[in-house]
Amino acid sequence: MKKIVLACGSGIATSTAVARKVTALLDEHGFAGGYEIVQCAISEAADACADADVLVATTVAPSGLACPYVSGVPFLTGVGRDAAERSLLEALAD
Repeated sequence: MKKIVLACGSGIATSTAVARKVTALLDEHGFAGGYEIVQCAISEAADACADADVLVATTVAPSGLACPYVSGVPFLTGVGRDAAERSLLEALAD
């Protein structure tokens, strides 16, 4: 089971919007039923990532991460979304 941490300033608003898009992407690429999404505030991200496969955040990556970071901003704006999607899928590939 893959663990994806989605973080934003409060762990509620923008991470929820990103979660919908990430879910659609992962399901479309054969990950349905094989992942869990955990939403949190960016201040909690380092701890939440201790056992995660990837962090997708709409803010700057915090220091001390134990997992890869993918910017969540492209999932909101559409700018650079293809690259962000590839990075996310690559982080979950192994």
